[in-house]
Amino acid sequence: MPPSGPPPVWSRFALRFVLGTAAVLWVLPLWQAELLPMLDYPQQLAVAAIVRWIGDPAHGFGQAYELALWHPQGLFEMATAGFAHLLPIDLAGKLVLSLSIAGVLPAAAALCRRNGRPEWYALLALAVTYGHVFFWGFVDSLVALPLFLGGLALADRLFDRPFGWRSWLLLASVSALFYTAHLQMLVLFVGAVSWLALVRRPWAGRLALQLSALLPGLALGAGVLLWAHFHAAEVMSGFQRYLDGQSTILVNTKMKTDRLAGLLFGVYSDGKQEMMGALLLLVALVLSVRRFQRLGDWNEAMFRARFGLLAGWIALLYYVAPEFTHGYLISERLVPVAVSVGVAALPRPSRIRLRVAAVLTLLLLAWQLSAVRDGFRTFNVEAAGLRRVLEHAEPGYALAGLLYEQSNSTWMVPADLLRHSPAYYQVYRGGRVLLSFVQFFNAPVRYRPGQNWEDRVLSHWREADAWQFDFARDGGRFRYFLVRGGRSDLPLVFGPRLARARVTSSVRWHLVDLGADR
Repeated sequence: MPPSGPPPVWSRFALRFVLGTAAVLWVLPLWQAELLPMLDYPQQLAVAAIVRWIGDPAHGFGQAYELALWHPQGLFEMATAGFAHLLPIDLAGKLVLSLSIAGVLPAAAALCRRNGRPEWYALLALAVTYGHVFFWGFVDSLVALPLFLGGLALADRLFDRPFGWRSWLLLASVSALFYTAHLQMLVLFVGAVSWLALVRRPWAGRLALQLSALLPGLALGAGVLLWAHFHAAEVMSGFQRYLDGQSTILVNTKMKTDRLAGLLFGVYSDGKQEMMGALLLLVALVLSVRRFQRLGDWNEAMFRARFGLLAGWIALLYYVAPEFTHGYLISERLVPVAVSVGVAALPRPSRIRLRVAAVLTLLLLAWQLSAVRDGFRTFNVEAAGLRRVLEHAEPGYALAGLLYEQSNSTWMVPADLLRHSPAYYQVYRGGRVLLSFVQFFNAPVRYRPGQNWEDRVLSHWREADAWQFDFARDGGRFRYFLVRGGRSDLPLVFGPRLARARVTSSVRWHLVDLGADR
C-alpha cells in the first residue's frame, strides 16, 4: 500500500508544475490556429459578436436583433462579449474556450483530492476534452464541464461540514450558475449532488436543507422551459419549432459502445481514436487491478465508492438516453462527464503501478495532442482563404452561404466542419446571415418583432443545402454570397447576374457581391 499522509513539499511543487505545463500545452493549439475546427463554434461566436456590438450602427445588429440576456445558456456568449471589450472577438472566444478546457484540470484534481486520490489522475479528464463535444462546437457543454466537476467537489466538501446559511448560499449560487451554462448539465448536477448528500445518510432535516440549495437553479431551469413550452409560438422561431418536432432518435447498445472512443477523442479517419481509447482503458486497468478485499460495512463501502457509482450512473444514463430529441443531441455529451468523474474513483495502488500509469497517461496526452495539432493544421488548410475574402465585404449587410464542397478533415467523419462558416461574416463584419443561432431560444439575443425573415427562407433552403437555392425566389434578400467550390459553380448559380457582380476569390472560397441595393 502507498504511504499515507501528504507528499513532500517539493513533490507538491513538482506536481503543480507538471499540471500547469500540461494545461498550457493543451490549449496552445487553440491560439496557434487561425480558425478552430468546431462545427457550431462560428455561430456561437457570431452571437457573442451581436451581444458585444448590438448598439454599434456600423455592424447593423440593432436593426434586426435585441438582447435577451435572461435566456438560458448564454454564459459563453456573454463572457466572450465581455472579453471582446479588451481583445479582438476571435481571441476573446479562444480565451473563454481555453479557460473552460484548462479549467477541467483543477476541477478534476479537486475531485480527486476529495476522494484521497493523486491529483495527476485529473490528466485523464483533461485527455478527453478534445473529443466529440469539442469538434461539434458544443461550447456550452465545454463551459459547463469544469463547473460541474468543481461544483461536485465543493458540494462534497460542504456536506462534510456543518451546513449553515453560508454553505447553502454557496451551493445555491453554483446551481443557479448552471442556468447560464447548460440546462442539461444543470439537471445532471442536481442529480449528482443529491446522490452525494444521500450516500452520507443524513437525518431528514439536514438532507432537506442540503437539497433545498439546489432549488434556485432547478426552479430557473424548469420554470423557463415550461414557460417556453407554453409560449412556443411567441418565443421560439419556426425553425426551432421545426427541429423540436423531429422524431426522437434512439441508438442500440452495441452502436453506443462502438462509438465510445470517438466520443472521447474525436472520430479520425484512420481510426486512431480506438488506440487512444485502448490506452485509456489500459491506464484504468493498471490502477484498478488488485486483490479482492472484503467490503466491510455496507454504508461505509457505498460512501467510499460514491464517485465511482456516480460515474456509473452517468454512463448508464448515456446508454438509456436518446441520441437526439427536441432538436438537440443528448446522450453523447454524457460520456466525457462520466470519465471525468470516474477518474476520481480510480484506486491508488503501489508506487510502481502508479508510476507506470503516470507514464502511460503522459503518453496518451502526447498522442492526443499530436493528433489534435495535425488535425488543426489540416482544417486550416481547408479553411484557407475564408477570412481573406470576407475582408472584402462591407459591414452591416446580409450574406448567405452556398457550400458546394464539404470539409475533408481528419476527424468528425462524416460531419462537415465548414457548415457554419458563413457566420464568420457576422463575427468580423456584422450584418446578418441566413442560418443564425439567434433562431434558438437558448441564445442571449432574439429577433426584433417582424425581423426574422430568415425563418421563412430556412423552410426550403439552408446554406449547407446549396443545391436547393433558387435565386429568383431567395436571392434578392442578400447582397453577398459566400460560395465554397470551384469558380465554374458561379455561372450555374448566378447566370447573367454574375457579369454585373464583383467576385473576390481565394483558394476555394468566392465572395459574390451583387451590389449595395441588395
